[in-house]
Amino acid sequence: MQASWTVSIEPSRLLLRMAITGFFTVDDVHGFAADIARNIARLRPFLNGVQHISICDTRGVEIQSQDAVAAFAEMLENPVARSRRLAYIADAALARIQIRRLTARDNAAFFATMAEAEAWVFGP
Repeated sequence: MQASWTVSIEPSRLLLRMAITGFFTVDDVHGFAADIARNIARLRPFLNGVQHISICDTRGVEIQSQDAVAAFAEMLENPVARSRRLAYIADAALARIQIRRLTARDNAAFFATMAEAEAWVFGP
């Protein structure tokens, strides 16, 4: 399945919301990263020196090529895009393993539902 993604913000909650599905090429990853950067720029005036929080719905994402994985890793290392908390919603075990390898950080977690992810990112 071809890659697709959505990126949106909720300024009142300092939230960056993302969803990805399909199989990404390196160009797709760059397009996704550019959408994230545009939305973070739109969110920045509301942050007042605080980092945003992020939820990424990965249900429906396929196992990615090594080139795409490398591009995702580069994207995740960008300090401008780094969030205070990053919640992934994942339903496929292999995709979860691949994403976990990319996201080796303490403030990231995986959940089965949007409600669980929101409870964690907005929790204490």
